[in-house]
Amino acid sequence: MRIELRHMAAAGLGLGGPVAWGVASGRPALGALAAIGALAVSGLFTGETGAVRPGLRRVLIHGVAAVAGTAVAGLAGALVAGRGWLTAVTVVLIAGLLAVAGGISRPMAEHSTRFVVFMVISTGVAKGVEPVAAAVLFAEGAAWGLLVTALCLHSRKGRAEPGEPATAARPAAPAGALRASPPGGLPVPPARALRASSPGGLPAPPAGALPAPPARALLRRWWRMLGSVSGWQYPIRLTACLAAAEAVGLLWQQPTASWIAVTVVIVVRRRLDGAARRSVERAAGTAAGVAAGSAVLLWVPPSWLFVLLVSALAAVRPVLKERAYTLYATVMTPLVLLLMEGGARVAPATIGYRLADTAIGCVLALGLGYLPWVVRRERSVRAVVG
Repeated sequence: MRIELRHMAAAGLGLGGPVAWGVASGRPALGALAAIGALAVSGLFTGETGAVRPGLRRVLIHGVAAVAGTAVAGLAGALVAGRGWLTAVTVVLIAGLLAVAGGISRPMAEHSTRFVVFMVISTGVAKGVEPVAAAVLFAEGAAWGLLVTALCLHSRKGRAEPGEPATAARPAAPAGALRASPPGGLPVPPARALRASSPGGLPAPPAGALPAPPARALLRRWWRMLGSVSGWQYPIRLTACLAAAEAVGLLWQQPTASWIAVTVVIVVRRRLDGAARRSVERAAGTAAGVAAGSAVLLWVPPSWLFVLLVSALAAVRPVLKERAYTLYATVMTPLVLLLMEGGARVAPATIGYRLADTAIGCVLALGLGYLPWVVRRERSVRAVVG
């Protein structure tokens, strides 16, 4: 329980701190932007509940990469935001390239997925914000989130605390078995999704496996994967769904069109194992979260209550992620909505648009990103067995 409380404290303070700063300085929208940067790295080093924290070297390497990636994602989103078809084409191309590159290794998959998610989010929240300022706010929020995580989860002398397993006992996961919240805390498959093989057909390593192979071996394996259909499945699925979402958002002019693309990148994930159940859970949780978050935004909460709401929603995420995935998605969605709106009141019509955009995004994700691929795989399996 102590471990869960530390995780909750790290998540709550990591997002609540920037929002409190924004409210105290009279600029809640800027505080919300910084909190989105913190959301991008929230839970980066917590892993499964009860796991020890990684060593200092890994924290530094992946921490710096996460802060830099979050800043560049904010910069890229702000640079292309509000430019019509140029925005759509740029976002889809960058997402496709990073989806391909993410197959190199698990850390690369985590960082690339996080970049895509928060680039798409920033295209909706950074309109009218100087791109460099958006990048700085994202980076400051990410750095704050990592600092709070380090302070809350630090184990003295690098030893595991009572009740925690040793670091060496943690299995290394393949590139396709994503566990982090790339999206930086956004909904991801539960822990049991790690059991299956990677997209390239490589088996998941057993407990106590050796460290990850060197970069050259990873690149060779990635290059072989690109020679097969399985190596291109996720990039094709993601770009097809994202292109459709951007097209709908452009053809249907309305104030929350970017939420269609946000919904797509939340729902579409690399793994197809258990895709039907997990995608329905994500879609249901996202839709319920939009309804709950919109109800809050109909009434402008006092500044102090806005800070408490963000902190509380962020704090319960680490527990729900491992125990109740649909509830986790339900909590994450209003949290993202609150940060995207900066605590400002929205009109009832805007809420209607948001609900419709969520439905469209879920239909695109399920219809283009999962069902055809699952059906194709099942037919291939039956043909081999039969």
